[in-house]
Amino acid sequence: MNHGHGSDDRTGAAAMDCAGAMDRLFDFLDGELGPETEVRIRQHLEKCGHCFDEAGFERRFLAAVQAARAAEVCPATLRARVRDALRHAGWTEAAGS
Repeated sequence: MNHGHGSDDRTGAAAMDCAGAMDRLFDFLDGELGPETEVRIRQHLEKCGHCFDEAGFERRFLAAVQAARAAEVCPATLRARVRDALRHAGWTEAAGS
């Protein structure tokens, strides 16, 4: 486990510490980091059991949120009420496309 700063033998870059890895965890899980930072976080997670466990928890949490979001369907009555309100405000489906 590397809690400090130092040189990483595989990349020559400074090693990622726990705080740095956790600060960038959601961006890492969403695939929004550059390749060098992603490699540094992945290397840290491979070495640090605490951060590895935290990353696993967050990955499962995000998957559960995504599954719940995908299962959520707007009721037809609510959709109709929203459309009616929008039409009343001057919206047309052609303009809303």
